[in-house]
Amino acid sequence: MSEELHKLQRIGAQKIYEKTHIPIQHIQEILQSDFSSFSRVQFLGFISILEREYEQDLSEHKAYGIKYFDEIDTIETSSLTISPQTKRSKKPFYAAVAVLLFFLALYMKFFVFSSEVQEKKVDNTLIEDVKKSIEPKKISIEDSNKTQELNSSVETPSKIEESKVKVIDSFKIVARSKVWIGYIDVLNNKKKNKTFTGEITLDPNKKWLLHFGHGYIDMYVDGQRVKFSSRNSVRFIYEDGEIRAISKKEFKKLNKGRAW
Repeated sequence: MSEELHKLQRIGAQKIYEKTHIPIQHIQEILQSDFSSFSRVQFLGFISILEREYEQDLSEHKAYGIKYFDEIDTIETSSLTISPQTKRSKKPFYAAVAVLLFFLALYMKFFVFSSEVQEKKVDNTLIEDVKKSIEPKKISIEDSNKTQELNSSVETPSKIEESKVKVIDSFKIVARSKVWIGYIDVLNNKKKNKTFTGEITLDPNKKWLLHFGHGYIDMYVDGQRVKFSSRNSVRFIYEDGEIRAISKKEFKKLNKGRAW
């Protein structure tokens, strides 16, 4: 037995079938050098498939099979000489069966193989379609411009808040009881102070440092009331419509180190 045939035996009939689609029974018979169920054409067809798929030189095994079929033909010829009737009736039948089996083997090989390739192509197409469906859609320059125009025409909450901060109509301080106030324009460091009751109005678009003798006061920004209540002196910073209480240390830091 040739080394090539040994290699095929080690691979096994099942795996050879999965790759070549030659029926397992025929594979086993070829590996066992049993040619009794083959015709010459069928045997040579299967050998050619195995040589091509596994790149093996099976010429020795092929020659062994051909020798077998030559002997069979010699026996049949002898018997047919004695019985001409059998020669006319069976030989065409055997030849037709052999050809049919050969083409059946080719059909199984190439049709099934091509079907698998087609299935893989379909699967790959589906995969590509899924990938495309999850990839970010490319936006043309024209679409981008339209999107920017749309975004600019729609005022988001952050833009609304920003516009509110930028457009402040009033900033008013109301003392619920008589109180001393010191107020500093942070931009130019100008400071003023006075004792008052009632209300005073400051420029709502400036940044202010505020110092009060007590905290019984209300502040109004565009009519929105912010109420404070403290018997101790209090300090605040006002900027862009926001009022925040600050410590003495932070007040001094913002006022160039001075408590007032």
